[in-house]
Amino acid sequence: MYHPFFQFFLPRVGQAALAGLLYWNFLQLPPLQWLAPWPLLYYGAPLALVAVLAWLARDPLGLGVVLAGYLTALYCAGNLLGLTARLLGGPVWTAWQVLWLEGLTPWLLTALIWWWGRRQALNLRTTRYRLTTSKALPGGRLTIVQISDIHPNPKAAMHRGRIPELRQKIEACKPDLLVLTGDIFDEFTEPEEFEAFARLFAELKAPLGKYYVLGNHDLFHHWREPSFDRAALQTALAEAGVTLLEDASVLTGGIRVVGRKDYLYTQGRRCSAGELLPGGPDDHYTLWLDHEPRDFKRAAAAGADLILSGHTHGGQVWPAGAVGMAARNERNYGKKQVTPGCTAIVSGGTGTWGYRFRTQGRTEIVCIEVESTAPEKT
Repeated sequence: MYHPFFQFFLPRVGQAALAGLLYWNFLQLPPLQWLAPWPLLYYGAPLALVAVLAWLARDPLGLGVVLAGYLTALYCAGNLLGLTARLLGGPVWTAWQVLWLEGLTPWLLTALIWWWGRRQALNLRTTRYRLTTSKALPGGRLTIVQISDIHPNPKAAMHRGRIPELRQKIEACKPDLLVLTGDIFDEFTEPEEFEAFARLFAELKAPLGKYYVLGNHDLFHHWREPSFDRAALQTALAEAGVTLLEDASVLTGGIRVVGRKDYLYTQGRRCSAGELLPGGPDDHYTLWLDHEPRDFKRAAAAGADLILSGHTHGGQVWPAGAVGMAARNERNYGKKQVTPGCTAIVSGGTGTWGYRFRTQGRTEIVCIEVESTAPEKT
């Protein structure tokens, strides 16, 4: 536990300072100049505006706090740039006055960020990777579709109304293997969403199987009690033909699939990579599923050929997400060559967490096509 001075006092001082900065900027907004003849309204309206922003930002998990944060950051940056422009004077100061629009620019930019962030969140893409391996594959090639971090919720990017679009994109890839790398559900998933996505997983076809590893939200509930429990999840997965892997591995068509327990869910108390595959690398192409992008080198040393993770959402909200995820994970998004024989891929998430908003990463399903360079056996 941090000292109360750092945990409670300083953040409140910081919030008060930012509120004061916003109030001072709001006093200069052009529409408020109309209220100048009435001091009570002139000084009270900006105070009411600050109060409205504080109310919108009251939920630390809500979109309001994100948008208020962007607005505040834009005002802070604008004030610094404005001070620099004033010191430089001349045409620089004149140009800045035009660009700043007497304080309206941060509002316009925040609105643009909100529009663009919502658009990015709702744009479900198929991201394709092509890899090669010297190990034998059934038929010489393997197609894997990765679904991760759906977080189904009517307020988020992915919900049951979008299932037809999601199904169409998955089926278009014609997967041999379908893998679900955690946070497919969370504590805000209502029964209707849970049942709808469970039906989807049952309907999807993958000749070599469907596999699921838990994330830090599937059962480890951070904010409230969920509408389902472990037994309900296990039953739904079994009925959908999805295999839950918890520090376990299976062989399917000559392909080994390893599923790890989530690091946060187990608080780090899980099997090591070496314990999962004590024999080390062998001739089986090994797909390694771990919700959080951790322990890449240990997984590669144990025999992983391809590591698939999620969790980071590609940052989702820039810059906070980028900083927070980069500090705790080995990769924020995309492909990383861990060793000459091992590749790691981190999904940006098939949904978004909390709200329909994304300023970093992409909402995606991941389709990986692996081709074998090994000579076919005759």
